[in-house]
Amino acid sequence: MAYLFIAAFCSFTGVIPILAQLMWRGVKPAVVQFLLGTLVCWVLFYLSTPSTVWPLWGIFGLLTFLMLIVAMFVAGIYSEPAPPLIAIVFPLAFLAMYVVSNIAGWGMFRADDYKAMIGTVETRDWTQDIQPKDPKHMRMSTVENAVYLSGKAVGQAGTIGSQFQISESHMTLQMVKGELWYVVPLDFAGFSTWLNVDGVPAYVMVHGEDPQVAPKLVELAQGKRFRYTPGAFWGNELERHLRTNGYTDIGLAEFKFEIDDDGKPWWVVPLFKPTISWGGEKVTGILLVDPASGEIFQKQMHEVPAWVDRVVPERFVENYLSWAGEYAHGWYNSWWGKKDLTEPESPTLIYGADNQPDWVSGVTSTNNNDESLVALVYTNSRTGKSVRYVVKGGGTDAAVLDAVDKNQDVQLKRLHGVGPQLYNVYGTMASVVPLLNESHAFQGVAVVNIEKIQMVAVGINQHEAMRKYQVLLSQSGQTVVPDGAHEVIKVEGVVDRFFLESSIYSLHLVGVPHGFTGGSAGFPKLPFSKPGDRVQIEYFASGEDVVPMQKFENLSLPLSATNAQQEVRARVRERGASARTEADVRSVRSRVESMTTDELKELNEFLRSRKQ
Repeated sequence: MAYLFIAAFCSFTGVIPILAQLMWRGVKPAVVQFLLGTLVCWVLFYLSTPSTVWPLWGIFGLLTFLMLIVAMFVAGIYSEPAPPLIAIVFPLAFLAMYVVSNIAGWGMFRADDYKAMIGTVETRDWTQDIQPKDPKHMRMSTVENAVYLSGKAVGQAGTIGSQFQISESHMTLQMVKGELWYVVPLDFAGFSTWLNVDGVPAYVMVHGEDPQVAPKLVELAQGKRFRYTPGAFWGNELERHLRTNGYTDIGLAEFKFEIDDDGKPWWVVPLFKPTISWGGEKVTGILLVDPASGEIFQKQMHEVPAWVDRVVPERFVENYLSWAGEYAHGWYNSWWGKKDLTEPESPTLIYGADNQPDWVSGVTSTNNNDESLVALVYTNSRTGKSVRYVVKGGGTDAAVLDAVDKNQDVQLKRLHGVGPQLYNVYGTMASVVPLLNESHAFQGVAVVNIEKIQMVAVGINQHEAMRKYQVLLSQSGQTVVPDGAHEVIKVEGVVDRFFLESSIYSLHLVGVPHGFTGGSAGFPKLPFSKPGDRVQIEYFASGEDVVPMQKFENLSLPLSATNAQQEVRARVRERGASARTEADVRSVRSRVESMTTDELKELNEFLRSRKQ
């Protein structure tokens, strides 16, 4: 009914020139155009499901303009030989408003507004915030791999694959009960399927951390099957369902599939409104839609449930960063002078040590010959808040993938890297890159040092790749140490749990609220340890329940070392102390550079008082 009412309004507006020009003589042609126009507009609106959120009502305004043009010609046919000046005024006035509304959104006039769309961006020290991630909780499955595994799960479920298809564009990477999962909806394969079944009978879950885990086909009971989906038809098509139920006046950014804490599926639909004429889209809240019943719940930004991970769309973040880089010094500088112009890479979704979802975007200069990062921006996908981290000379995603694909081991096995993810690996900024074969099946992992992209470690899984990466760091003279050295915690205790899995040792100490993992490459005493041994461990305070060890010493197992070994270890300790000092200097310098004027004044007063 909403579209029918709007169609009637557009048609009525469109016949005004006829009535204005012909008065009572124009009633008949006006009625004919009104009825035909209402029918045509209603069909077009129903099929295209547009929104009135845009200036001049968007497509509704466009069709109104076309109706005015038709009315102008009708008035000309029925009028006296004199030109229908009154009829011409209406479409010209509408055209003028359309042109003005477009010009009002040009960067020439609104550069500062576009630049401000990203909001207040705090500059912080990357290594102070981004703590090392437990390798077990790194995302190893990529979108391509998730689609591949989903296809296998559907193919093994019998004939379901002939009626339903994987809805790749609506799948979501989500944190579910402390683990990363791709939740992948199925959708109708066509009109005949939609017409002859009682709904979509299942969806797929693919483990995001371990591609070796078999995907789950979650079957839905009768009454719980999905009737409202993006691939349904008529009133069951998801966007049409929302538009015809009161949401014609707001933008629908995307349709993402997520499950809540109880495992109930939902469509999550971010809402937006343009803030700069036809552009500057800003998220205002979300809709939660029950795929089975079609029930709709609207939530403002402060009401979004904790289980919803995808509120701010990827394309919004990329647009904001593009505008911030393009208009860094205003519109004039964007094409003349071009000082400090930057552009973002495509954002990548990362779940950090705090398990918060962030869009991570590398920022580079606009020079096509420059493949170095100048900054990283982390944008929380739930709140939209961004933090900027300065990077000096790091490799871009394209450079990282090029280095991985040219690696001898990767080429030999005919693999390719996809979806680089930036993590703090042993205190260094590194990209973790899943490796796939030609069929998009997971085959391994590469770890690439961002500052030295020729440093590539390849393994059959993330644990092996990180052990090899650790060896590369040692061979290159770098000591494994975090810049935020004060984040290192030392514990001593008795081992009460100890086991080996996939070449990785896991252990637990009595009374310590963390589990610990590590490989034998860096800890020679680890394979000889057992429950009951007293050990000493150092680790980074990442907030994870299971954390990788940075140092391990078995106090119950004294082993003698040669003089050469002792000398090597002494040199390592010296490099470690030097690295920690350099790290502290970098950290302090970075923090000072990001201080406000008032904070610098306070620091100056403090230093003066210390001298006295």
